[in-house]
Order: sequence, then C-alpha cells, then structure tokens
Amino acid sequence: MCDSAESVHRSANDALEKGYRITIRSGGHCYEGLVSNKLEGEEHQPLAIIDLSLMTGMEFSEAGDVNSPYNTCEKYKFRAATGNQNWDGYNALYKTANRTIPGGSCYSVGSGGHICGGGYGLLSRLHGLTVDWLSGVDILVPDLNGKGLVSKHVSLNSTGTERDLFIACRGGGGGNYGIILNYYYKDLPHAPRQAYLLTLSWPWASFTKEKLKHFLKEYWRWFKENDRHWNSSDPALANGGLFTLLKLQHRSTGDISLLIQYTGTNGRVDALNQTAPLIDFVHHMNSAAGTNAYVASMENSWGPVTRLQGKEARLSNPLKDARLMDWLYLTQTINGSGSNQFGKYKSFYQIENFTDVEVDAIWTHFNQTGQTHLNQALLQIDSYGGCVNTNDEVSNPTAVHQRHSLLKSQLQAYWTDPINEDKCIRWCQDFFNDFFSQQNGKPFSDNQRYEGCFINYPDVDMRYISNQPGTTDTRWLELYYGDKVNMLINTKRAVDPENIFRSEMSIPVSHP
Repeated sequence: MCDSAESVHRSANDALEKGYRITIRSGGHCYEGLVSNKLEGEEHQPLAIIDLSLMTGMEFSEAGDVNSPYNTCEKYKFRAATGNQNWDGYNALYKTANRTIPGGSCYSVGSGGHICGGGYGLLSRLHGLTVDWLSGVDILVPDLNGKGLVSKHVSLNSTGTERDLFIACRGGGGGNYGIILNYYYKDLPHAPRQAYLLTLSWPWASFTKEKLKHFLKEYWRWFKENDRHWNSSDPALANGGLFTLLKLQHRSTGDISLLIQYTGTNGRVDALNQTAPLIDFVHHMNSAAGTNAYVASMENSWGPVTRLQGKEARLSNPLKDARLMDWLYLTQTINGSGSNQFGKYKSFYQIENFTDVEVDAIWTHFNQTGQTHLNQALLQIDSYGGCVNTNDEVSNPTAVHQRHSLLKSQLQAYWTDPINEDKCIRWCQDFFNDFFSQQNGKPFSDNQRYEGCFINYPDVDMRYISNQPGTTDTRWLELYYGDKVNMLINTKRAVDPENIFRSEMSIPVSHP
C-alpha cells in the first residue's frame, strides 16, 4: 500500500530486487485477472501488487503554474494523483475549478488505469476522450539495467522515446510500461451546469425480430445522420451533449431500456431551442420501437435496469418526463458499481449499421425464456463519435485508433453463484461467435464495419483463436490498437526491454 511517489519507488524496487513480478492496482476494476493472477509458466514466481489507491489529491492553478517534481519547466493547470477514484476527481474538479474530465460513470474506478486506457464517458461526444486532453504524466519506468525503476516526467514536448512513451500513456492501457504517479492537464473543459436524465423502457413482448431490426437500425441511423452536428452553431442542431446507453437486456433480466443524458453544448438547457436534439431523438426512438415507451423509474448507468412493475408511466412529453438536475447531482445519481459479484465482459466498436446476421444473433441469444442464470445479462450499446472522431492524431497523437465509430458496445454478464460461471461465460462466447460469424468471431476492421475492442474492457478470449484455447491469435493486438500496434511495441522494446511490466494482455516486446 503506497501513499507517495517515494513509497511506490521504494516498494517496487524492493520487490524487483527480491525477484517478484510486480503489477499495479489503482481502483481494482480490471475485468480480467491481469493484476492478481499469476502467469502461466510463472506460478512459482512471487507476485507483488503495488496498490496506489492511497495516492489521492488534486492540484489546480488557473494561472497554469503547476509543475512536476521531475520537470519544473513544464507548466500545467491541473495535477491529478493516480489513486483518485472517478468520483473524487469529478467532485474536486467541479468544486475547485468548475471543470471536468470526459470520463466514465462508475464512481469507484481508479483514475490510474481509467485514464491511460482512454478515458471515456457520458461527455465524450461533447469533449472527446480524457487522453485527448492529457498533457503530461509522472511515471516510474525501468532503469537502463532493467533492475530497478527511475522517475520521469513525459509529455508531448518530450523528445524521442520519452515522447513515444507519453503517447503510449494516452490510450495504450495500464500495466504496460511503468507505474504512472500523476496526470497533468494544460486545461480541461468546463463542467456542464445542468442536464436532463431520462430512461425509457420497452418490454421484449413489444418486439418481433423485424421490429427489433428496425429499432436497432434507426438507433444507428440517428447518430449517422446527426453526428456532423455535434458542435453546430445552431443550438437546435447541436447534439454533442446527447449521450445514450441502449441496454438490450436478456429477457430473463428485463426490458430493452434506453438511458439518455443531455446537456447543451454550453452546458445549459434553459433555452427552448437547446432541447431540440433531445426531443428529436426521443421521438425518433419511440417511433422506431412502434409502441409508446415506459418511463423507467430507476436510472442506472451500470448493469441492468429494472422497471418497477405497477409504478411505471408511459412517455408523454420528453422534457416533462425527464429529470432536470444540476450536472454534478446527475453524475452522482447514475454512479454505481453494483454489489460484489462475478462478471464477464466483451466489447466492440461499430462503424456501420446492423446487419441481418447481427440482429439474428441478438434475437437468438437475448430473447430466450427459462434462462434464469442470465438474469443479469445485457448488451449495452453506447453512443460514440462526435468530438471523439475529430481529434487530430498528427498534432495531438494518442494510442487510440478508434476514431470512426458511431457506437460502442459492451457485453455484460453477472452472476453470484459459482455454479453459473461456465454457463454465463459460454453464453458470452457463443453470442460473440454468432454476432461476428462472418469475422471468425472477432470485430476486426477488415471490412470497415468495426474498429476492434476497448482495452479498458479487456477480454482474454480476444488473445486466442476461437475454439483453440491457448493458441495465440497473432493479430489480437490489432483489435485493441489497430494501426498503433507497431508504435506501441517499439516503445515497449525501448522502455521496458526486459518485460518487467507484463500480463496476459500486455504490450509485448515483439510481435506475437
């Protein structure tokens, strides 16, 4: 347990000297056992987890005179410690500077891994990814002998390998190159003042397969046709502040639901024309469903949504049915990590509209009865695009290659009884294989329909050839990093040639 840069340095070097493999934990939300599990063939090597959750705090100066202890020349407005949880960061940024990062909704995720994996959330269509704003990091990396760690501050103003290292920290994922201590920002977007929150719900019984296909295609089509207006000068068109989470819940879990957060591009919604995108989207989706939605009384950005039977009401007026709240209060409202339980996750980015094959897979695997072990299973299809897809990778390079997608999906299955583990994991794998049956079970970008997977939703299945456990798919890195793979491997070879920082899904020192 480390509470300072000095204690991290001392603990990590002591562990390396004693022959331990070291891993790093910030919030402890890794979807796979990349931090806690020993590697195959290294079962007898002791493992040391460097826990950074006590390294909290933030420094702010509107004058921009914050600097790193390892480089006093670089100046910033913000410094955020790597052990902060999301809610700590949102609360501090909002109350001290009226700023925010466009990060995730789960309050207890640690910023240590969340940010370097990309940093994505309900304001990303309006402000991009957190790494698009990231300006510098303090990081411990292997020394020249590979026997210990040394402190560095790296930024876009760095040169050579150190600049490459900073770019790798902008979306390359955690635990690959070193231990990040602090994140720095030259500036951050102003936090919204107010926002609407609305959750709609449609029972599965309302849909046939053809109706579901129409509904899904219209969901994609709205963002396709309106994405170019994300920052329009016309408030009636500007929709960057519209973020949606379409939850295709398994029939044993509940309804098909749609959570919507909306704010104007100026962070306000107090002018009538500022709400036009929200009204248009709600009417569009309600019409696409072919039946009037219920207004769900439970708002939750995490996991399944439950409609309280007997207390629901039908949609009548989007603005009156939605809840208008101060933005910080709204963010607190939808925070949630849920109870401690088992889970399996998969992800994919989507460029083009849904095909018949994909809809067939959804219908087959989600519209089932009697599958009580899937009472917490869903495919969450988030809106993407907007500002995310406008980042200039030449002047503001990152390790994120997903800059063309309109939707971003996360398959989730949860269970509490270990007896259901194999069934839930197999269900996830079967759905993925059917959904991507024309892609050998994986969302490669070969046909320009998908852009791979999100590294902060790691899935070890993606590393291996389907139905051949233990056989490495030599292209698996492309799923997460696309055309950034060579840069990330070259940087790994230069920074950590002894592969001190390694896991089952870490950046390797050479191609698979």
